[in-house]
Amino acid sequence: MAVDFSFLLPLLATSFGIYLILALSFNLEYGYAGQPNLGKVFFYSVGAYAAGAITTRVLWALAGAPANVAFMQAPGAAIRQAFARSNPGAILGLFVVSLLAAAVIGAAVGYLAAYPALRLRGDFLAIVLIAVGEAGRVFGRNYEPLAGGVFGLPGVPNPFAWLPARADYAAYAILVLAIAAGMYLFAVRLSNSPFGRLLKSIRDDELAASVYGKDAPRAKGHILAIGSGLAAVAGALYVFYVQQVYADDFIPLISFAAVTMVILGGVANHKGTLVGAAFMTLVDFVTRPVFLAILGINWQPPFDLNYVRYLVTGLIIVLVLLFRPKGLLAERPVDTVAMRVAQSWKTPATVDEPARDDS
Repeated sequence: MAVDFSFLLPLLATSFGIYLILALSFNLEYGYAGQPNLGKVFFYSVGAYAAGAITTRVLWALAGAPANVAFMQAPGAAIRQAFARSNPGAILGLFVVSLLAAAVIGAAVGYLAAYPALRLRGDFLAIVLIAVGEAGRVFGRNYEPLAGGVFGLPGVPNPFAWLPARADYAAYAILVLAIAAGMYLFAVRLSNSPFGRLLKSIRDDELAASVYGKDAPRAKGHILAIGSGLAAVAGALYVFYVQQVYADDFIPLISFAAVTMVILGGVANHKGTLVGAAFMTLVDFVTRPVFLAILGINWQPPFDLNYVRYLVTGLIIVLVLLFRPKGLLAERPVDTVAMRVAQSWKTPATVDEPARDDS
């Protein structure tokens, strides 16, 4: 009997859209501004916590849940899910509000974190931001009011929970892809704007940019705020997809997945982020234990298959840096009107033109 794999399409499409937004945020920060934000998972988690907290608490208030029902346990989650299924307008409105709030809060946190972090450069900046990301996970895991502590916060409904089974995930996948497409167009326009050219000049020679009167710290603070806002949106989309907030989901591997997507596809090349995000979506899927079950394979490996994802991610980073440091798609000049005019003036050399004798 043939197995129906159509249910995988929304899963892969949603994961790809979230990964693409995350990769775009890192590409803007690192590819264009030269800021190795390896604490990307922290800002991703900020968006997740913001969306989860707003949605669950507002739904809880709207549903008028009885006081004897635990907010963070299964009965409370069931009440929120039931209310969302019977009130499409409420959950769709909450989704939009949560997404906007996640973007604003993520950008604000990114901007506030930028100036202390920018006192460091290169490897030191990367190490500090990794520590910030891990500290955020530990705080979320131990501070129960934020997201349920070690038990997590269930009951974050899919915004299309009122649709029939499977149709809700398909509709959400289309919505995530549409949001990711909008973020991609925004990143392309920003990269080719005067601000994008300023970021590249700071990345290539910050001293020279400063000599020409450019405020490098301010520009780097702005791009970290923009990148953090994008990462927070990706985190919010992730929470509505898995329908819970769990602090231990926000591990450093998410930051390194963003790094892998960018350096594999091509640093400072947004088309490369598409390639990198698609590749990492497949890697993430095939390295999960559920993949074997879907294929009907009952083999139980003598190790946790999830750790294969760590090995594959690290191996990709090493191989790309060794053999193709510019990625699959190399960086291209910015696409501006002046650049297009300059390129139109170029004419190919005439091969058959005889050499002139000026003697």
